[in-house]
Amino acid sequence: MSHRDVLTVGFLQAHGVTVVKPLRDWLTRVSFLARAQTDEAKRERYEKWALRTVEEAVKAPGGVAAVKWAKQSTAMPPDASDQMPTWWPTGDAVSQPPHSSSSARDALLEETLRRAPADLEPFVRQGFGLYDREVARGQRTYAQVSFVEMLNIAKSLFAKAPLSQRQQRPKEPLMLSPTPPTYKANPVSSELAPHSHKRLAERPATATSAEATFSSPSSSSFPVEQKRSAPATAFEPPAKKKYVVAPAAATSQTDRPFFMQLAGSFEAESAPPPVFLGRSTAMERAYTRYEPLVDDIRPLPVLTNAFAYIVTRSKEVEEAEGVKAGQKYLSDQLKGLRQDLRVQNIVNEFTVRVYETHARLCLGTGDVGEFNQCQAALKQFYAAPTVKLQHCHAEEFFLYRVVYLTLSEQYDSLSTELINFTNAQLKGATRPGMDIDKEAVNRTLALCNACINGDTSTICRLLMDFKEEMSYLVRIYLQKLRIMWLQEILTAMKGSLTMRFLMASLGFTPVVEVNAQQKQTQQQSHTFWLDGSADEAAARVTELFKTLKVDLPTNFSFEAEVQRTRHTGPNPNAHFPSLDAASALKAVNEYLSYLSTRKDAGLG
Repeated sequence: MSHRDVLTVGFLQAHGVTVVKPLRDWLTRVSFLARAQTDEAKRERYEKWALRTVEEAVKAPGGVAAVKWAKQSTAMPPDASDQMPTWWPTGDAVSQPPHSSSSARDALLEETLRRAPADLEPFVRQGFGLYDREVARGQRTYAQVSFVEMLNIAKSLFAKAPLSQRQQRPKEPLMLSPTPPTYKANPVSSELAPHSHKRLAERPATATSAEATFSSPSSSSFPVEQKRSAPATAFEPPAKKKYVVAPAAATSQTDRPFFMQLAGSFEAESAPPPVFLGRSTAMERAYTRYEPLVDDIRPLPVLTNAFAYIVTRSKEVEEAEGVKAGQKYLSDQLKGLRQDLRVQNIVNEFTVRVYETHARLCLGTGDVGEFNQCQAALKQFYAAPTVKLQHCHAEEFFLYRVVYLTLSEQYDSLSTELINFTNAQLKGATRPGMDIDKEAVNRTLALCNACINGDTSTICRLLMDFKEEMSYLVRIYLQKLRIMWLQEILTAMKGSLTMRFLMASLGFTPVVEVNAQQKQTQQQSHTFWLDGSADEAAARVTELFKTLKVDLPTNFSFEAEVQRTRHTGPNPNAHFPSLDAASALKAVNEYLSYLSTRKDAGLG
């Protein structure tokens, strides 16, 4: 058994641990870190420490539910003990299934063999042998599997078995006789009579006449007490035994991949997608949720011309109807292009160009859902051998993906991306265009750290070094981030806080960048607004405090607070617009409590 299997939900559940969601997330993080270890000894030591942590949580008052796993560190202390965990698997634990579940296994095996045809019996036992290994590893239990699923495993093994193995399977004995078999009325002695009645009484109530044993002229070696007396009526030959599997619920979608993999039938699950060539010549086609027909799909030469057409057409719509109308038209048409490319399985440089264009457009419009679809598809396209990466932007969208996963709190996927990046840095780029600048990644991680810590001045300075689309991505999550920052500020401070201080801490004031060359030439400095402009920042201030139901001071003016260079001013007795920290914190906490009770609401 691989010791890395101990950091799984199935292993802990096999030992009676109720795995709550915070513990499940913590297990995912520590399993990632365990796999990232290069030395086998260090990996095993880390896994033992993580398993001991869970064992100590189980023994503590309140169990694993009382532990704050979100704040539980995943870093092993340098002075961690080398004590062997109680649940650590030993070498002899794999040889046989757990003893505690032997009764459940025997009952399941008996039920499965009773319902299985004779042709499947050896494959049923083979399937149980495979399942025993999973139970011994702590990944499965006999209580969570039914006889229907075990029969499906046996059928899969039977289908994959060679013809010679199928021909060697045991067959049902044939009963050939020139005359129908007759029942014998053998006399039973008085000494055997009580035992005979006892045996008949012990037979299950569900036994049918077809299952009863009988004797024929060619077979007379059965025990006397198992033979039935002759019926009083005329003889009727017994019906031929039929093997019928009782209908049951289908295997769940969660367990189906496991059973298919156990039987080695994964290749039967994935059929190659249909390949066809579109016949439409239309320049415009919006996305449709229905299954498109061949006459609706455009081939690659038409798609290339359509891409240039819709870009030009979107500019005309923008001039006639406005910026939002032009962006909506272009987004709908690009989604239709993506559908045509996906249906025809076209993956090349043009496909990457379409997806990159749509992803940048979604960042500008704040459509994070479509952006996520585009960046996830681009990750696969960059690894495709049919794509030449010289004219693609793999590094740019890798940086977007890191920031997106950080701000959306998808830390497991973020860990995977960073581990893959680290491994690629150690091995070197295998294809031209796949090399990613380490300094750019460091700046991106610094940006993520500043967003989490609320360092708005650092956020602005870093965003000035990135492309404009990175600012669009951060602005999508600004409302959520500002509420978190404001809660931390109000929790740490008491008394009255000036609006100028709050605006600067929440990133509503501009950052002015002046370099040495601009000072010498007296050029105009560059002013960066986190919200894009002063008008947008003023609107976002009002929107934020209105959402939190915090009343702004009556003498508050956004323009006056921006022009003021200090938080207080030259006159310490002067009154400046301010908020009471306690009352504002109460309003923020009430708003967050409201969001926690609504499934259709959220910060992001």
